[in-house]
Amino acid sequence: MTALRVAILQAPAPDLDKAEAAWDALLDRIDEAARDEPDLVVLPEASYPAWFLGQAASTAPATADSDVLAALAGRARVHQVYIAAGLILGRPSTPENAAVLIAPDGHEVVRAGEASAGAAWFRAGRGPAAATLAGLRVALVAGADLLDPRFVLDLAGRADIVISTGAPRTTVRGGTRTGDVAGFVLPTRAVETGAWVVSAGRVGTEDLAIAYGGGAGVVSPRGEWAVRAPADRPGIVLHELDVRPAEATAAQLPDDYSATPASAPRGSTRVSALALDPGPSAVDLVEAVRASVRRAAALGARLVVLPDLSGADPRAVTLAETLPLIEATSTETRTAIVATLAERAGGALYRTCAVIDGGRTLESHRQASISTRDHRAGFTAGSEAPPVVMVEGAGAVGVLAGREALSPGAAASLRRRGAQLLAWSAGDLGVDAVAVARTRAWEQRLPVLAAGSTAGGACIVAAGGHLATATPEGTAMLVHGEVERLGRG
Repeated sequence: MTALRVAILQAPAPDLDKAEAAWDALLDRIDEAARDEPDLVVLPEASYPAWFLGQAASTAPATADSDVLAALAGRARVHQVYIAAGLILGRPSTPENAAVLIAPDGHEVVRAGEASAGAAWFRAGRGPAAATLAGLRVALVAGADLLDPRFVLDLAGRADIVISTGAPRTTVRGGTRTGDVAGFVLPTRAVETGAWVVSAGRVGTEDLAIAYGGGAGVVSPRGEWAVRAPADRPGIVLHELDVRPAEATAAQLPDDYSATPASAPRGSTRVSALALDPGPSAVDLVEAVRASVRRAAALGARLVVLPDLSGADPRAVTLAETLPLIEATSTETRTAIVATLAERAGGALYRTCAVIDGGRTLESHRQASISTRDHRAGFTAGSEAPPVVMVEGAGAVGVLAGREALSPGAAASLRRRGAQLLAWSAGDLGVDAVAVARTRAWEQRLPVLAAGSTAGGACIVAAGGHLATATPEGTAMLVHGEVERLGRG
């Protein structure tokens, strides 16, 4: 374990015509942050000159790039600290939303360029860059690139710390952030990569055009905000990271490129998802499931998503003995049910997700991504891609089992193959299932139903990431509501 002390500057939004004064003030704040003796100081994107450039992108800056970098190098040497800063470099010929990492001796360690440039005046950069900081593997990410799922597999397991200079765009009313995508996407990225995420922030409005809602902070590899700055005021966030070697969660999963995309009409479906912790008694668990499905049906649910019912002991609830009972419950309640159970087949043990409707099993999918703990317990990973299953009254349902939802590519594959909504039988993964579900719904523009442990939660998320409903933490209960089934494209 390595301790790393970080100071993150949450700066006021700079207007372009006040860039020089804002830059001088930011340099002073580096001096202020250095009094707490951090190992690393992080500045938000476009610390110089500003993000909203417009026609100014094709003009030379008042302070040359070399002078801006020299000012940072001087501060790094004086304070013997690493500095990561978001800067607009390359004007007037090749303006880029960049991030640089400066070492305590003043040399530039690495530079990243935003690949998913969000404005026409920026050229696309090369994306995140890798470096070593105090013996730790670091990924430096510029602008909004950490929101882009394309980079997840490149970062997973390869960085102990991800430094993101991107300043989240959100609106603040009454001290509350609205449209706070980073609030759930960054925790998901920490889970996917197995790394600490250190993220910059900014407050206020820039040139009457861009609104920032703070959000500078640190996310642990479990997807928990260790510290996060207020939405409405500048300041300095301090935190000491206890860094262990990263253990990647996201994995490259099998895909079915030969599948004919499912086709089903748009519409709405009444759905339900259950948060539940499997106990040691298989009888009690089956009775709890039966009662929950009955209640969901009474609320009008056509599709009910259950968590992984095998729990920590794969012998407790097995497919062979439990599936007939769930099929009977499906017949009785006239509902489609998605549930994960332990399956023994051919001398191997799998976590198998079944889709049941009308009293029969439409699909059985063996979970293709399993944890180290699962390996130790004797489980084997399946070899097939997560399926899209046509369910009467619910349309084309993309099915995700356990850790499969922790890889953005799996959800993307399901959408590409025609899924109209995603059903995630999650179980106890030790992460915030709600944040992950919102991220997948935001990335794929599909509704997501997630059923997890009482700690991880169950939720219904609308397409685009809006949280419709979720269970209180630590509570076994159903969530229910109506989702719009979307078509392809």
